[in-house]
Amino acid sequence: MSSESTLKFKAETRRVLDIVIHSLYSHREIFLRELVSNGSDALDRLRFEALTREDLLPPDHTPEVHVVPDENARTLTVTDNGIGMNRADLTDNLGTIASSGTLKFAAAAAESESAPELIGKFGVGFYSAFMVAEKVTVKTRRAGDKEGWIWESDGRETYTITEADGLPMGTSVILHLQEEHKEYLDAWRLRSLATEYSDFVSHPVILHTKDGKVDRVNTGTPIWLRSEETVEDEEYDRFYSHLTHDSEKPLARIVFRGEGVTEFRALLFIPRERQFEMMMPDNRPGVSLFVRRVLVQKEADDLLPQYLRFVRGVVEAEGLSLNISRETVQQDRELERINRALTKKIHAKLSSIMKDDPEAYRSFFGNMGDFLREGVCTHTERRTELAELLLVNTTSTATPEPFQTVAERFPEKASMPYITGTDIRELKMSPLLESREGEVLLLDAPLDGLVAETLREFKGRQLVNLSTESAEKELSSEEREKRAESEKKYSDLITKFREILGDRVSGVRFSPKLTTTPCVLVTGADDPGDTFRMMMKAMNRDVTEPKRILELNPSHHMTVSLDARLRTGEDITGMVNMVLELARVTSGLRPENPAEFGRFVGSLF
Repeated sequence: MSSESTLKFKAETRRVLDIVIHSLYSHREIFLRELVSNGSDALDRLRFEALTREDLLPPDHTPEVHVVPDENARTLTVTDNGIGMNRADLTDNLGTIASSGTLKFAAAAAESESAPELIGKFGVGFYSAFMVAEKVTVKTRRAGDKEGWIWESDGRETYTITEADGLPMGTSVILHLQEEHKEYLDAWRLRSLATEYSDFVSHPVILHTKDGKVDRVNTGTPIWLRSEETVEDEEYDRFYSHLTHDSEKPLARIVFRGEGVTEFRALLFIPRERQFEMMMPDNRPGVSLFVRRVLVQKEADDLLPQYLRFVRGVVEAEGLSLNISRETVQQDRELERINRALTKKIHAKLSSIMKDDPEAYRSFFGNMGDFLREGVCTHTERRTELAELLLVNTTSTATPEPFQTVAERFPEKASMPYITGTDIRELKMSPLLESREGEVLLLDAPLDGLVAETLREFKGRQLVNLSTESAEKELSSEEREKRAESEKKYSDLITKFREILGDRVSGVRFSPKLTTTPCVLVTGADDPGDTFRMMMKAMNRDVTEPKRILELNPSHHMTVSLDARLRTGEDITGMVNMVLELARVTSGLRPENPAEFGRFVGSLF
């Protein structure tokens, strides 16, 4: 055995090591994923090189990665029986930060059709071990060589290499754990991490426990990489349940393989119910990203647009550009192509369910409709496509119907009137529907008003809010004439209302539409709507309540009585104030002074 050699790290070692150990990774536990991935790569490289050198592979060779904790020695060892390293490999791959044997091997094998898919692409993964270890020892022997080597370092400026006899083929990375990181000696913790990050590594990952037991902790071939014809529905359902902890079966699944410029596989599920975490303001996407069977992002933000965050599943991609820690994906065209392809597939699946199983879709939309409404408001390029997936209530329907079906019942270039609120029963009794002929959309979801304001028109039909001044253009010539006659007949009363109410309203006028309701309030044509104001308040933004237009029913007893009192010289100031409060109530708003309004109503008895 030769004497020990002490060498210095290259590439501004101290600075680079500090970055790797203290800044590069957001979670220390990632080190196990990196070491298992390196072991899997080493096994693939051995298999590949053995294609041309049969002597490299022993006849009884079983490729495996072993994880061995030792509480007494406070060490954690990750061992593989793969290609191993010689002295030059150790110097090149472990002596120089960001020099990757995997990357070099992949480049050399790129021209071969049988080159394996390697996980590692950077030479820093090994150094993640120093996040939890005070010292790292590597024992290795390259396949085909007789001599073995021991590499050791505390992650500072130097490392040692010593020749060793009797080492088995492959590599053992021994982590001498820091006192505060003894949790990584716990078998349950190691099993949990291996299952989360390396469950689908193609080679067996074997965990050793202190009682001498050995268990395989990874599954192996991912279900999404298997042909759909070979997977039973029950297997997909079990995987969905494992993924989401949802006891219900999914509404639908999408098994998709992207080919061409961007190659990827996806297994997506559309849930039936809105799970509790989806209602949380910080809810993250439900699709995980794997690269070469290794989990890269558990909640991948860029695989789907934000409004599809209710979708659950996994995406496996090979050609994505990863950042150096492999924890995040760099923005690139590949990711955008995957996003577009998956979004299109999900939209098509939802459209198919809407057509083939209306009842199931109504149930789904009742739970998830707000996500699609959000998409209409936030994604300009998909606005019309998403609007076709909406369901709406109308004065002519007992249950919600597809928005597109409803729109097609209106003549082309006609207006589609709508009113908004929070209760479908209240909307059906709205005073805005009085004397209204034809169908009116009843938009009862919190985001519906914002959706209508965002769309403006749909399928060539203009959306008109009956609670705003925009509905004025819908008046017939007969109704306009009726208004003019009323304003002439009650000109003194209108003038008195405007004088008393002043700038509390933006106007007072008569409504030819009201038949039984005494009064209502409508907003200006440029009003952004109550939903917008609610969103601004939720973001702690100052919001000014709009001044509304008071509309009076010229044929109601209230109007006739007030006019008569005014003509006798009676002071009607208090009554006019109560009319405004009444109009707020009939319009679904809260009185400005509930106590005073309550006393006034009580006095009527």
